[in-house]
Amino acid sequence: MTTIISALFVFLSTLFRSRATLQLEIVALQHQLTVYQRTALCPRIQPADRLFWSWLSRCWAGWRGALVFVQPGTVIA
Repeated sequence: MTTIISALFVFLSTLFRSRATLQLEIVALQHQLTVYQRTALCPRIQPADRLFWSWLSRCWAGWRGALVFVQPGTVIA
């Protein structure tokens, strides 16, 4: 039941976001899925991944909210 309420809340919050923000979030989530598919057991962040997240952090203020598998400090450090 809580997952349904959570999904409804996320849906309603996306109605008020800009299209560019949604597109950047989609790119960020797709990148994380690619990393998961590339490394089966433990996701390993490569230098190219750090470069991608560094770039994303400079042009999108909400990048931290899209992180699922790592901490923001780990990516930028």
